[in-house]
Amino acid sequence: MFSPSTFPTISLGAPANLVSTTTSSRQQSPPPPPPPADVNSVLTAIRNSTSHQNSIRHPSEQLLQQWSDSYLHHHSCNYLTSLLYIIDWESSSNNNSTTTIGGVVEESSRLMAAILFKNCIPKAFSVPIDTLVEELTAASSTTSSDNETTTAQQQQQLHVFIDQLTQERNIIRQTLPKLLFHGVRTTNNDATLMLHLQLALSNIALFDFPTGWPTLLEDLMSVVQNGSLGVVGAATTATSCLDDDDATRRIVRIRAIKALRMCLSSIRHRRIVVPKGRGGGRRGGGFGGGGRQPQQQHPLMDMCHLESLIGKAVHERKEVHRMACRIFNGLAEGIVQHAQLAVTGGSSSSSGVGPERNDYAAWQTECKLATQYIKCITEVIPMLEVEQVHSDPRVPVIRSLLDNLTQISQAVKSYPFVSIPSNLQGLSSIQQEMTIQMDKLYRATLTCGLNSMKYQPQLFASQIPTVLPSVVEPILMMDEAVLQSMPVKRLIIMTSFIQMVLQCALYDERRKDRLGGNNAVLSMLMGRKGGGAGGNDESGDGSNPNNDPAVIAARETVSALLAEGTIERLIECIVGKFLMLHPDEVEEWESDPEGRYETDLAEEAILDAASPRHCGGALLMTLMNVETDRVAKTLLDLTQRVFQQLPQDDVNSMLSREACYRALELCHNSMIATGKRRLNFSDWFQAELLPILRTELTENNPVAMRAMQARAVTLTKAYARSLKGEEFDAAFQAIAKLMAAPDLVTALCASRCIDYLAILSVQERESGEDSPQLLAVRNHSVFALGNAFALANRAESEECLRVILMCVSALVEANGVYLEPVLQAIAEQLPPLWERAGDSVPIHSCLLSVLTHLIMKMGYSTVENSHVQAVLFPLLDYCTDISVVNRAETLLEDGLRLWLVTLLSSRVATMGPKLTSMLPRLHLILRSGLEPHLSLKVLQFNSILLGKQVVEPLGDFLRELLVTLTSRVHVKANASGDEMEEDGGNSGGSSKEKDV
Repeated sequence: MFSPSTFPTISLGAPANLVSTTTSSRQQSPPPPPPPADVNSVLTAIRNSTSHQNSIRHPSEQLLQQWSDSYLHHHSCNYLTSLLYIIDWESSSNNNSTTTIGGVVEESSRLMAAILFKNCIPKAFSVPIDTLVEELTAASSTTSSDNETTTAQQQQQLHVFIDQLTQERNIIRQTLPKLLFHGVRTTNNDATLMLHLQLALSNIALFDFPTGWPTLLEDLMSVVQNGSLGVVGAATTATSCLDDDDATRRIVRIRAIKALRMCLSSIRHRRIVVPKGRGGGRRGGGFGGGGRQPQQQHPLMDMCHLESLIGKAVHERKEVHRMACRIFNGLAEGIVQHAQLAVTGGSSSSSGVGPERNDYAAWQTECKLATQYIKCITEVIPMLEVEQVHSDPRVPVIRSLLDNLTQISQAVKSYPFVSIPSNLQGLSSIQQEMTIQMDKLYRATLTCGLNSMKYQPQLFASQIPTVLPSVVEPILMMDEAVLQSMPVKRLIIMTSFIQMVLQCALYDERRKDRLGGNNAVLSMLMGRKGGGAGGNDESGDGSNPNNDPAVIAARETVSALLAEGTIERLIECIVGKFLMLHPDEVEEWESDPEGRYETDLAEEAILDAASPRHCGGALLMTLMNVETDRVAKTLLDLTQRVFQQLPQDDVNSMLSREACYRALELCHNSMIATGKRRLNFSDWFQAELLPILRTELTENNPVAMRAMQARAVTLTKAYARSLKGEEFDAAFQAIAKLMAAPDLVTALCASRCIDYLAILSVQERESGEDSPQLLAVRNHSVFALGNAFALANRAESEECLRVILMCVSALVEANGVYLEPVLQAIAEQLPPLWERAGDSVPIHSCLLSVLTHLIMKMGYSTVENSHVQAVLFPLLDYCTDISVVNRAETLLEDGLRLWLVTLLSSRVATMGPKLTSMLPRLHLILRSGLEPHLSLKVLQFNSILLGKQVVEPLGDFLRELLVTLTSRVHVKANASGDEMEEDGGNSGGSSKEKDV
């Protein structure tokens, strides 16, 4: 939505101006105005920006960027207006507009214009016109005679910019709704174009509501209700000429309700920005006025104004929210109307009874409207800000809405949905479509409930006794296959709802006496009443939530969920239905082991949040946080019962054990938390896990048995800090052996575990002495390295190879010089890995890590090894080639670190020619200004090692750099653009500049 950041970073920059060094840090003048952005010029630039020829595409992209940035530099160009003409070229041509476009505008150009329009809106609408007018007025009254001509020109240019921007904003407010709700078509390109226009409108709402466009939400609401456009802008009213066709009206209503939801979301997530203060002296300078002005301190630094600042910001936020909530009643009524029609198969269309196909289309529209209405009210609820439940006049309406939402959720909660309306029963695939639409409606109601619970927990408390059991019941009662057939989004919403209920302090009987601990001072500053403890009911008005019957009923419902017998059953269902491997995953284990491992890795790192296993695990950890002792005991009892009572050679039994292990792995922090250990992992490891790790399995063994062994590896990794010296040695030896296991998933899990154990052994080194864990790692590292390199030859995917190389790097770091006897064997493995790396950034990064650790630990013997050199210098050349796109951002820093380590470990007699051959690359990096801290250190050690031949070609550059840095020590620009003298040696420069 916004352009990439252009914040300056430290760099060597351009050569200093040797003639006038005293002005080196003055504020740069703004860029010159871009060429006029007439319609044909903009259209030509858009077309050329898609050219395959760089000579054509690059200038066009730069020109489009200049037009977009012109609003930030206060240059008039009418860029957005031209984009609107291109988007609506058909209407412009038919209306005989004064602006003509030669030929036909292709769909791709219209789509690109819509994207550019959306992206430029924040730049154009974020310009504070009122502030500019104030500055212009102040500057005109305090003009300096020395710069009178220049100031008059600047004032005139700013006047023109303000007038033109104001006019352009009005045109956009009038034209954009017409583009959205006129000329309705159903092509894919048109749908995408309309999406970008909807996003553009939401961007306008972010900056323009309510000051610039106070009726925006009501205008959209009117279109949603009537299917016609009655108001086209903030100041102009007209009647649209939409067709009376019902299909067109349905499309318009759907498009309008989606735009309304986006606008509400933008308004809700708006952040209040406190502008920097401007002192009287600063304004007096006008446009280039002379004299040094005192630095104005940021308002937030003056604590005397804290109350007024917070009060003003809160008042502004409340006013925005108040105006946004004016559509609350309309949304609440629409939810009831359209949800009822969606469930019964009716239609709010005025066309009467038509063909079945029209009934089906009308019903689909009602389903979409009902879902979108609920999504809109979900955005509005956080903006209601009901502070006094017993006195706020809006409370009855809100309670009625929540009651209706609960009724809707109970009506559509069945999965699959079986109640088909009579007028739709004859249609094909209606069962599937009905299930899909009712599922969307159900998810929307639960999401709305989540927001209501988060922002209005006391008002939502009355719904807990009905909604919570209906959400928990499917998890407890449904068969595993039916539960897993639900959409993942539904499972995520269901488990998130339960988590929110359990985490809400208001619904927790044990925390009722700790409610209302608000900060009294902050409450006073923000204009809230009753900043003290809300649980004491000191006011006597009955506002204590502990006395609210709805809150009491909600607490009883939550207590019933956590009661003995119920919580144990819920945990067993989570383990058995969410955490257990499913048949398709077992099949993937056989057919695509690397894919199975990567999926498991993503779930473990919470990168794959959209999975049943993740949401089940998240619910289990929430239960663990709420009822730690009971959940821990339940998990341990369940694991013991599965181990003792189920047949050991049964596939389902092994999958159940694997699921129990996974649950204990997820909850390992709570199981061995400081202060109370709920699991004696040492005894359990010796009795159950170590025999599993030492079992030699083949590819003929069932997948369930191999999965259980792999889970035992990851479980050992999770509890590794609980292993004692001898147990650590046994675990490391057994897992290092598993890196050669025939099962690839197990081998990869073992590789990752060895990586962690090696790093852990280094971290636990005490007072310079080697710990028992580190000695155990060194005893078995040669064996582990051999298995790791063998595993690297088996792996094919980039991610799996990265995991293996990280293991090698950790082993090298843990051993250091102890690996010198096998250095040759390690070095021989590196060239094949370099050949496999290709253009993979992760693999190159891992190779950099391996080589850096090898050279740091073993010195010149590593650098001078021929096999190491076969990888070292090609890798350095690859990583420091800044002519390749994105190379500097991805690998240059690590490459320079390896280069520096290589220099520190090199001898001139043996390495001089190779190091000298790298100097031209160093010169290019230095002159480019990339990574100056590291590149100058590389230059320093090259000079020490090779002599003055390193520095002589860079004499002019180093002199200019010295002048630049010297000038920055004495003069620097403050935040306002003024110059300020530095006292003594206390320079305000960055740490990197000081190091340089």
